[in-house]
Amino acid sequence: YSSIYQAGSLAEAAQIFAQWGLPSIVSIRQFFFQRLATKEMVLTPDWYGAWESFADEAVPFVKNGTVMGFNLGDELIFNCLAPENLTLAADAVRARFPRGEAISWLNEDVLPIMTGYDRCGHHHDFSVPASLDWFSTDMYHMDGPVTGWVDIYVRAFYEKHIFPALSPDQRAVLIPGSFGSNVNHYPNGTYVCNRTCYDVMCAEDAVDYTTWALSDARVAAIMPWNYNGCPGCNGSWWTPPKVCCMDELGTRVQPLTRSTWERMAASMTCLGAQN
Repeated sequence: YSSIYQAGSLAEAAQIFAQWGLPSIVSIRQFFFQRLATKEMVLTPDWYGAWESFADEAVPFVKNGTVMGFNLGDELIFNCLAPENLTLAADAVRARFPRGEAISWLNEDVLPIMTGYDRCGHHHDFSVPASLDWFSTDMYHMDGPVTGWVDIYVRAFYEKHIFPALSPDQRAVLIPGSFGSNVNHYPNGTYVCNRTCYDVMCAEDAVDYTTWALSDARVAAIMPWNYNGCPGCNGSWWTPPKVCCMDELGTRVQPLTRSTWERMAASMTCLGAQN
């Protein structure tokens, strides 16, 4: 029920295109950035040569429709990358693939967008690099079904912090939480939301995200997180990682959420055909 695939390599993108006919957005963080032992994200010493070599290889994949764009990374500023280095990377991508030829996309954590601070305590005047096409943040719902949660929290955040930061050439991407957990609870063991609760909650939110996207021209895409699960991801917002809760279950094993996204995808396809 997807129309875009997120690929880790050109080879994976080619395989998906051949098998399913889906274009990919390919991850390119590894060509630009590396994480130090201190956990800080920095430019790799040979970033320009690595990117140019990859870009040469990517050109035919872009031209034949296998690749529709590139993902620069996830939560880079939050992980202490200097904003000017993010801009260098975004500009390098745009120099090789002009706007309209391939999409460039970045996902960032809420903290630097809202406060200007990264996890290292540095303060930045955060802005969305002008060379980007798509920008997003991830705000995950983990405390049980709440009517209107998407509008109350996520859409309100986008309206206040993200849409005003975008140029007329840029669009937002929505990142719905689409997962589950068997062990989501407070550190004292108090129940918050189990696997069935997650399934109901994420299914309700899927409808609200889709309704928003279809009514808002500023939204380019919906990219739910995640399908196959993330065994190394914390399944509880409240209990510290590595303590009890590394069991984030994917949409694949959440039947109501999965069927809802299938239904939402069909409605978007029908709308596109009518338009």
